Amino acid sequence: MTDSNQRATLVAAAQELERLGLNHGSAGNLSLRAGAMALITPSGVPTGALTPETIACMPLAGVDGAWEGTLPPSSEWRFHLDILRARPDVNAVVHTHSPYATTLAVMRREIPAVHYMIAAFGGPTVRCADYAPYG
Repeated sequence: MTDSNQRATLVAAAQELERLGLNHGSAGNLSLRAGAMALITPSGVPTGALTPETIACMPLAGVDGAWEGTLPPSSEWRFHLDILRARPDVNAVVHTHSPYATTLAVMRREIPAVHYMIAAFGGPTVRCADYAPYG
């Protein structure tokens, strides 16, 4: 897949998440492994305003925070890079603000093991992290 196709795919995925009600406006962010780089949605841009040209590009190795593009990457770029660096088998990271997951997180409720895929999260539940401000 070419760089322009990867960027267009990332924009389409962000728009689909909004259509499905999993994100709204500029909430959430996505990244995609592109060889030695990561393509990341920009910070604070509503989904409807995303274009392939607005997607930021960050090196997976080298200087943290370095980026190329017309807009800066999501303010949460660090966890995208940390996941992509630590897990070479992972090619994309999707951070949503879905209503049900957000409600469980605010209530500090773990997601119970109602499906065998919960084991993929490393335990009998999907644990909830403590609140932290963005970035």
